[in-house]
Amino acid sequence: MLSTIAVPLFLSFATQTPALGDLDHGQALLKEAGGVVRVDGAWINRYSDETILKLLASGKDGFPTVDSDNVLDQWDVLAVLRAANSDLRDLVPEATHVYVAETKLDDNAEKRLTEQARIKSDDVVTSRRVFVAYALDGEDADKDRKQFVSAKEPKKRDKLKRDKKVGYVVFANLDGFRDGKHEVAFTTDKDVKITRVIVRDAQGRAPDDLNQAAQRFLGKGARGKYDELKAGGAGKAVGELSGPLSRAFLQAAESVYMYEVDERDYFAFD
Repeated sequence: MLSTIAVPLFLSFATQTPALGDLDHGQALLKEAGGVVRVDGAWINRYSDETILKLLASGKDGFPTVDSDNVLDQWDVLAVLRAANSDLRDLVPEATHVYVAETKLDDNAEKRLTEQARIKSDDVVTSRRVFVAYALDGEDADKDRKQFVSAKEPKKRDKLKRDKKVGYVVFANLDGFRDGKHEVAFTTDKDVKITRVIVRDAQGRAPDDLNQAAQRFLGKGARGKYDELKAGGAGKAVGELSGPLSRAFLQAAESVYMYEVDERDYFAFD
């Protein structure tokens, strides 16, 4: 049975498929373990629920150690961590496989961001994780239990053909927006147009006003374009979000382009 704290977390604007667990109990266990709720979609979405349960038992890769023989305790902590982050299961529900790409901007990419996008060089994030989503057929294709593939798994990567790609997910900080601690999750299609967007604050909440404003950016974005995104409508939240969200998107898109360079090289003789 989910505790009452689950209501505002799971029924917010950014409704997501939660990991099942008692959030009150999970919060208590997390505090006891000396852990904190971490709002970092690029970090937590790297792992499946099953993998996170093992990491909670061992305390590795930035997860707190939940010292318990009862796996339900780990599930409760997992529920707390998932509730504070946007989830790939909601950002790309149609995907069965996700390639986790570690990207690094080259000099030309940095130049495009500083000269064409007019982003300050100190604000350019050169390394970023990009989640590349694919919809495959077959026995191992399950949208509810997405398979994660890394660069160290060439046999699995060989199956991730470009015609099976459904899009990209990238997480970015909203620099210059309010306290500077808001995170945005972008889903784009293969042409790098925004198809989903979720904004979360430093506590992992997805405020309705900000996310309603963020939805005005759906369909925006274009490959190779560096102008500020223009959202329709008016309002304080839209005005506040426009610049920071545009800059975050342009940086996210540049990381996608870096992945695509690697992809072309990898499948050059395919």
